[in-house]
Amino acid sequence: MGERNFTKEEEKKIIVPIVKRLSKLHRNGTTTMVGIQGGQGTGKTTIVQFLERQLKKKGFKVQSFSIDDFYKTWKDRKELQQKYPSNPFYQISRGLPGTHRVKFLLETLQRAKVGKEFEIPFFDKSRYDGKGDVLKKTKKVKGRHDFVILEGWCVGMPEVSSQKLMEICRKNGVDIKKLDPTLREHKVVLDFVKEYQPIWKMLDYVVMLKADSPDVHKKWRLLQEQKLKAKKGQGMSKQEVHAFVEPFLPFTYVCYDLLKPDVKVLIDEKHNFYSIMFSK
Repeated sequence: MGERNFTKEEEKKIIVPIVKRLSKLHRNGTTTMVGIQGGQGTGKTTIVQFLERQLKKKGFKVQSFSIDDFYKTWKDRKELQQKYPSNPFYQISRGLPGTHRVKFLLETLQRAKVGKEFEIPFFDKSRYDGKGDVLKKTKKVKGRHDFVILEGWCVGMPEVSSQKLMEICRKNGVDIKKLDPTLREHKVVLDFVKEYQPIWKMLDYVVMLKADSPDVHKKWRLLQEQKLKAKKGQGMSKQEVHAFVEPFLPFTYVCYDLLKPDVKVLIDEKHNFYSIMFSK
């Protein structure tokens, strides 16, 4: 929901306290890595824009990007689909662990951390009827930044056993058996999750945006897609959006239940950011 604006109340209650914490945490001459995690449509892009603006107002140098910028090419993701033809988590075009250029993302964060020049790739989600593809151009970022912000639905996702994942699904009303009748396919995703752990270790501070129920993710994601369609003329249908969001839910709840963020922001169905909790 990148075009949503915060109310003055939300800004005062949510943004200002996070900015204060980040300002306090930062040490001169270093780069503080911030991760923003939240399910589909929670408003990650919006909160990043606001945090970036407020931090810049305080004189900090800030660069943000999304894990989505680091998707593999459509060719590589198509190969993944062909490798796991019966796996519903890889029959959707992108998003699940395994569909990102993990090594490139880790190297980018490592370069940023030591103040070296780094590159942010461009990924156009409207290409190939909404399947998306990597563009040839990149954005070159020079000089040390005080803050580098990485946002994405799976940012910080810990390793988890199959048994624990099923327990989390039962607890949160997510029907894993509907998605994965043999209860084998989700294990492929869990294997890929291991590759992401060195990335999460780079993060100094994690903000979680947690939605009140699984259903709102579909509703919000549909709104996002409608905006993309209006802007680019291409995008997914309602059925495609629902089919696209469902495979994310088991793993979104792994994040919600097991991730220990530094700050958690709760969001209701009307998309109000209504509560904030700091871990310390």
